[in-house]
Amino acid sequence: MKICVLYPGIGYTTEMPLMYYPGKMTMGQGYELVRLKYHDLPSGVKGKKAKMKEAFDIALKQSLEQLSDVDWNSYDEVLFIGKSIGTAIAACCGQKLGLNKSSEIGSQDSKSKIKYVFLTPLEETFLFTEKASGIAFHGNSDPWAETDTIIRKCEEYDIPLYIYENANHSLETGNIIKDIETAHDVIQKIYCYIRGEG
Repeated sequence: MKICVLYPGIGYTTEMPLMYYPGKMTMGQGYELVRLKYHDLPSGVKGKKAKMKEAFDIALKQSLEQLSDVDWNSYDEVLFIGKSIGTAIAACCGQKLGLNKSSEIGSQDSKSKIKYVFLTPLEETFLFTEKASGIAFHGNSDPWAETDTIIRKCEEYDIPLYIYENANHSLETGNIIKDIETAHDVIQKIYCYIRGEG
């Protein structure tokens, strides 16, 4: 059995393109799909570490509550797809749920093999990330994350990184045809990743 959990961003729900289409694709590949939702998050978090930390703590608590009934040992494959702050929450949940290689449960009795997809990760994501644990996607016009930092962190953690020119935090440029092509490319790369083809 396989399970995929979608961790949205602040203001970027699981019904938006970078979450919706990968979710549909994973369902087509036989994954049970769980779409997480956050509520009552603080506003105006960009550039404000205290507010970002508050949003992270609230969303992490809500995510763990929504996943509390999942029997992780019943799954052969676990896929966490996160967007923005959701990438950090996904990586932290992997630790707290004992699914990562370095966790006690993950290294002993857990059958789960966890993979991560980091869609427009934040620098904070790498506080919880393990080496070679996933793939990442970033736009080099993303105002929420410095490209050089994301490149350096992905190299440090051996995470393949796909960069989209002139794309923002939603991997969009304002050119709808280009944005659709980007979304297609992201989904294709996720598809190959989960099938072990790249």
